[in-house]
Amino acid sequence: MSGDHLRKGQEIPLAKSLLAGCVSGLSARLVTAPLDTLKIRLQLQLANEAANGGTLLTLGKLVREEGVRALWKGNVPAMTMYVLYGSTQFSSYSTLNKWLSGNDWPAQVHTAVVGALAGTCSAVASYPCDVLRTRFIANHNRQFSTMLSTVREILQHEGLHGFFKGVTSSVVSITITCSSMFATYEAVKIFCEQSSSRDSTHIQMLDRSASMIAGVVSKTIVFPLDTVRKRYQVVNWQRIAHLSHANVAYEYYTGVGFIKLALRITEKEGLRALYRGYSLAIFKSVPSTVVSLGMYEWCLRRTG
Repeated sequence: MSGDHLRKGQEIPLAKSLLAGCVSGLSARLVTAPLDTLKIRLQLQLANEAANGGTLLTLGKLVREEGVRALWKGNVPAMTMYVLYGSTQFSSYSTLNKWLSGNDWPAQVHTAVVGALAGTCSAVASYPCDVLRTRFIANHNRQFSTMLSTVREILQHEGLHGFFKGVTSSVVSITITCSSMFATYEAVKIFCEQSSSRDSTHIQMLDRSASMIAGVVSKTIVFPLDTVRKRYQVVNWQRIAHLSHANVAYEYYTGVGFIKLALRITEKEGLRALYRGYSLAIFKSVPSTVVSLGMYEWCLRRTG
């Protein structure tokens, strides 16, 4: 079994954890950028749009009308977000892991709590970049928006609050994601280490799949929150016409709070709408989690 730097009581220098977290976040973004773009487009689709085509037709339309480069729309704020998210998540995790190591909790509970707190820190730190990424991807024009013009537009029409639209739901969902991800990862690792047949092929495969299992579990739990949050980030946007050819129908969702928006989506489009793009999210989440956790461990081993 390889070393586990997420284990309860592990002391990792803040600088090393920060660097490893940055590399982890950036690597995860580079691997999953096109999947992320397509997933968000599907989440922003209205029911009548989705009925006209699934993932492949959405991909074909995006590339045909906006070019291949559109798969990397919002890449600059997204990369910034991933770096901020990864560095904050893992550095705060290592710090809190040390501070809270004196408790009597089981290792899995300790990991879940520390992961949830680390997720809260990373959610708030990276959220403005998440809003910018979603706005960039929501733009259906072939011509890309610029970072400066988008920032100026948000400040002018929505104020500073516009950069934190839906941040509470983000904190909740990312807290659940991180706690479930870290707890699942540690539970699988500990189970494999304590198994009487830990040298068997099945246990070794399970051990190597810990990060993949953690990614699937966490994403499945929080995906509906993520879908509603993506809609919430754009429903009151001044350029909402870019979202849909049927933008008049989109007006049904404007001017309401997060919970009411979720209720209106389920009322008008059904519960399935909350899981639109889920399969892509799983495809994205698995390599993202594997790369994120794997690169974090790799960097710490390389830096000694």
